[in-house]
Amino acid sequence: MGLLQYTSDEMYSSTELVRKSKNIFDKLNKKEIEKAIILRDGKPGIILLDFNEYEKIIKDYLELKNKIKSSPKQEKENQENLNISKSEKEEDFENALQEIEKLDFNFDTQLKNDLKEKEEPLKEFWD
Repeated sequence: MGLLQYTSDEMYSSTELVRKSKNIFDKLNKKEIEKAIILRDGKPGIILLDFNEYEKIIKDYLELKNKIKSSPKQEKENQENLNISKSEKEEDFENALQEIEKLDFNFDTQLKNDLKEKEEPLKEFWD
């Protein structure tokens, strides 16, 4: 729904509203137009909606308003859950570090042994 956007077939002057109100209301009820924008001095001044459409908008507004009111409670619960998960993550991290310390890394001795086996005397360039 584009209540903030309107087309030329939805725009009516205030004089036209007075003279052709039945026609405008019929178009709204038959859903030929989504809304009627009433112009005053060439500028949008009033918007007319079908009442069912208005009720939908108000219902959505109230639902969002209630969600915003309830969100601080939910935010507090989410924060508590985050604190719990952080402590669990810290424990997992500590456990992982302990496991890493238990591992035996003898790369230096293996590397030295491999190099000794591969050592060959240097050959002269001219030989």
